[in-house]
Amino acid sequence: QKAFFIVQIPMLTAIVIAVVCLLVVFITKTKLGQDFRSAGFNQHVSQVSGINVDQTRIIATMISTVLAAWGQIIYLQNMGTLNTYNAHTQIGMFSVASLLVGGASTSKANIKNAIFGTILFNSMFIMSPEIGQSLFGQALLGEYFRTFMVYGVIGLALGLYVWKALKQQRAASLEE
Repeated sequence: QKAFFIVQIPMLTAIVIAVVCLLVVFITKTKLGQDFRSAGFNQHVSQVSGINVDQTRIIATMISTVLAAWGQIIYLQNMGTLNTYNAHTQIGMFSVASLLVGGASTSKANIKNAIFGTILFNSMFIMSPEIGQSLFGQALLGEYFRTFMVYGVIGLALGLYVWKALKQQRAASLEE
C-alpha cells in the first residue's frame, strides 16, 4: 500500500471553480447582490425600499440555474459516466449535506463552507466503500453507511436549527 498518493485535479475544473467563486464574491459586492440579500431576507421591506423584488428574484433564479448547470456538468464529468436521466435527483441532497458538513447553517453559508464541505464529503464518498470492506467485509455496507451519514447530517443540522430557534423564542418570551 502506498502511504501517500498524488491527487490529480483537472486544471480546467479548478479554474472554473475559482472563476465562479470570484463571480459570487463580485456579485455580492454590487447593488444587485445587495438587492438579492435584501429580497431574500424580507420581500416586503425590499419592495417598500424601492427594490423590484420580482425582477430581482427572476435574475437570481437565472444566475443560480446557470451556476447549478455548470456544477452538474462538473459533477457528471467527475463521475465518469453520463447518467442524464436521474443524476439530478441526488445532487441537491449531496450539495446540502456537503454545505452542512462544511460548517454552514440553515440560515447562512459561504464559499469556504462549500469548498471545505465538498472536500470532506467527497473524502467520505471515496473512503466509505473501503471502510465497509475493512470493517464488515462488504463494500456495500459502506455505501449504506454513506447514505445514512448524508441523511443524518441533514437531519442533525435541521434539528439543531429548530432547537436553537425554539431556545431563542423561549428566551425572548421570558424577557417580556
